[in-house]
Amino acid sequence: MDEQEPRSSAAMVVDGEQYVKYGELIVLGYNGSQESGRKDGNGRRHRSKMIVGQRSVGNGIKKAAVSTVSVPAQLTQAVQDRTRHVVSYTYSRNHTVLVEYTPDVTKDMFQVGRSSETQIDFTVVDTWLASGGNILPPGGNSPRCVMPQQADDSNGGRPISSTISRYACRILVDRDQPHTARLYAAGFDASRNVFLGEKATKWTKKNGEVDGLTTNGILILHPHRTRDSPDAADDEQIPDNPMYVWREVSVDGDIYTLRETRSSSTRGDRVRDET
Repeated sequence: MDEQEPRSSAAMVVDGEQYVKYGELIVLGYNGSQESGRKDGNGRRHRSKMIVGQRSVGNGIKKAAVSTVSVPAQLTQAVQDRTRHVVSYTYSRNHTVLVEYTPDVTKDMFQVGRSSETQIDFTVVDTWLASGGNILPPGGNSPRCVMPQQADDSNGGRPISSTISRYACRILVDRDQPHTARLYAAGFDASRNVFLGEKATKWTKKNGEVDGLTTNGILILHPHRTRDSPDAADDEQIPDNPMYVWREVSVDGDIYTLRETRSSSTRGDRVRDET
């Protein structure tokens, strides 16, 4: 039987099987060495690079039903059903908005986070922890409660938390258009749930849909073309923008300017011409 033509020029062959390569996820800061020998709780090695390829069957999701309940999210049938993907926006004990998702086999979903649970495809931990350090790194953070070794440490012996969430974000790639990938803040836990608590930054958009930001935030950096870019034509009108501008991605995948401070409960401004 004739082999099928690859759907993309990025087709790869691994263990004798051909699949479409979407791209690569690379962690900057590890230098690809020290962390590579350590394993997580499930025996998987920490990696500084992961090839992202098309799955045998699409595991994507798309937004479906939205409901408001007057009980804690954990008591609802939707959240307790481990076959459903649900994002819970809690405003108070008696007011929670549940956004349910249904399967979308036209997309592939990949999840990134600090957790070593099996639903996380790419585990990313703090660089000092991945290298096997047992002391508090200067100005660093740890996903565990770590006490400084030095008695005169400026942290005063208080536990510190990681800047990397256990379920940090998810990426959805269009299987038919493999160069179209979208980033969303917050990944799903082992029960396929995302919980945004009362203190989380959240709001209702003009179309009536609910959205929010995660505690640590998911930031994205898109380099802008400048007038000095090698491919810029002499007569091309290019805005005089800085080359690099950080943005924040919401749970619903929209792009916003950065919050004034990392812990601020006020979101930035919506950037509508960026994705």
